[in-house]
Amino acid sequence: MADGIVIAEHGRSIWGSGSSTHVVESYEEEEWECAGLEPFFFDVAEAVADHERRMQIEQENEQEKARLEDLRKQRKQAYDRSRDYDPKQGGRYMTRCFFYDFLQFDVDEESSLGPVRYTDKVYKMDDFCPLLNAVNILSVKIASLDVKFPIHVYGTVIARDSFDRKCVYVFRRTRDNCQVIKSKTQSLTLEGPKRGLVLLDDLFIEIDLKIKDVRQKSAQRGRDRELSKGFVRIKGTGRILEKSLVESKYLATRLSTVEVGCSVVKDGLESLVAIEVLRGEFSGKITACTVHVPHSLLLHDSKLGGKKVGGVKGVIQLLQPVITVGRGDKLIVVIQTSDGVSKRTVEFTRRIRSSDEDVITVGATKMRVKVSWSVMDW
Repeated sequence: MADGIVIAEHGRSIWGSGSSTHVVESYEEEEWECAGLEPFFFDVAEAVADHERRMQIEQENEQEKARLEDLRKQRKQAYDRSRDYDPKQGGRYMTRCFFYDFLQFDVDEESSLGPVRYTDKVYKMDDFCPLLNAVNILSVKIASLDVKFPIHVYGTVIARDSFDRKCVYVFRRTRDNCQVIKSKTQSLTLEGPKRGLVLLDDLFIEIDLKIKDVRQKSAQRGRDRELSKGFVRIKGTGRILEKSLVESKYLATRLSTVEVGCSVVKDGLESLVAIEVLRGEFSGKITACTVHVPHSLLLHDSKLGGKKVGGVKGVIQLLQPVITVGRGDKLIVVIQTSDGVSKRTVEFTRRIRSSDEDVITVGATKMRVKVSWSVMDW
């Protein structure tokens, strides 16, 4: 044996016919193939840390799945609260606007935007002054009823427009302050909107009205009933108006069919009416309309319990002080005393901005009628 290799007869290797040179070359090839490789060592600490990282990721994934499942359930619960069953609808239907994420959007939040926000804005020659289509709510009537009139009505009527999609109240009464409706020709006494309603895309009117049970002697006494619940849509998306017009929308649910009368106004400007008694005191009715849409909006009626602030001289509280006036139209304010003897009509030509006022005498009462104008910009 020499150098670790066994030699047999005639100098041949015990492994056969190969030579010792072949063995050396094999070792050299193996050394070349392993060149640059680090020795393998098993790091226990690193393995434990890697395992903990994998477990942490799995735990986070499970938590995220649980969170998403919880959100899904919450959304479904919120969605289900906006759905109800109604025989007139023939099944379940949406009672609130349904294109929102109910977890991200509070459907009961009231709009914080007020009227005539741009009355004092100064426009330059190159300023863009948008004139948007708009909507006036003219009336809300009980067009048909499954029970007998009169009924004591309370609840809400809400408008949602493109500005913020939040609640703009048109009618809002509690159970202790019902309105008595005696016939299908009588409208709810509207007390809004507090600002102009724009019609960029669709506008929605949500209705949630109930009938108060006023029976004194009955086994069923105190069981109020739902009069109407749901919403109507006033189309704005893709709509081209040639001129202002009047239209009606109907909601058939629960015990009634409710008719919402509205005027769709082309290129509307927002007007805010304010009336102040300068001498004497006023008792009577105040209405407003436009030349193109002569349907009167009730601003004040002493018979409804409207109160004057500030004694003999003061500001009259108005039910619907905001009216949208269309292109080429005029605002008309009509003031009439309770006895019907005295009546005055005041016209105002619409303006992009600023205010107009007129001092008039109705009977023995001296009054100032002021109208502020504004664009409705988003």
